[in-house]
Amino acid sequence: MQRSPIVLLVAALFAGMTALLVIGSFVSRSPIPFVVAVPLGATAYFMYYHGSGKLLERLRRREVRGRQRQRERTRRARGDRDHGSFGAGPRARGGPRTRAEREARFGAGIGGARTEPGPGTGASSTAWRDGGPRERVSASNGPTTAEARSVLGVDPTADQATIKRAYRERVKDVHPDRGGDEAEFKRVTAAYDRLRE
Repeated sequence: MQRSPIVLLVAALFAGMTALLVIGSFVSRSPIPFVVAVPLGATAYFMYYHGSGKLLERLRRREVRGRQRQRERTRRARGDRDHGSFGAGPRARGGPRTRAEREARFGAGIGGARTEPGPGTGASSTAWRDGGPRERVSASNGPTTAEARSVLGVDPTADQATIKRAYRERVKDVHPDRGGDEAEFKRVTAAYDRLRE
C-alpha cells in the first residue's frame, strides 16, 4: 500500500470541518450546516481511503479476481480442465520428458515399435510390445539403490533436490545429443529413476 501524506492531511482537514459543521448544526438548530457537512464528510472519507492506499489495493484485488474469472470462463468454454500449456493435458508425474529419455527407458524396436523397457522403469510405467496394447512392467531389472547412488555420486543421506542436481550434472556429460555415450545415459537415467521412487 502506498500512503500519500498530503491527501491524508487534506482528508483530516475535511473531517475536522465536517465535525465543526455537525456541532454547529446542533448548536444553531439549523439543518443547513448539517446538509453541507454530509458531502464534506463523504469527501473526507474517500480522500482518506485513497490516501491510505486501501482504494488502490481494493482495485488491484478486484482486477485479479476479474482476470481469474475470465480465465475460468475461457477454460470452461473450451472444455479444458487441468491441462498443461498449449492444451497438452496434464503430464504424468515422473514420466520421461524428451525423446532420448523415452528411448533410454523403453528402447526402440524395429520400425519404431517399443520393445522391452530399459533398466530403472517403475512399476507404474508402461511399454509397447510388438506394437500391441500397453502392458504393465515391473522394475525388477533396475539398479539397486546403492548402485544408483554410486552412478550419480551422491551420499546415502542426500535429499531429492541434491539427487536431482547430481542427475542434471551427469546428464550434461553423458547425453547422446551432446556427444555422450547412450549406454551411460541409460544407466544415469535408470539410477535417477530408482532414487526418485
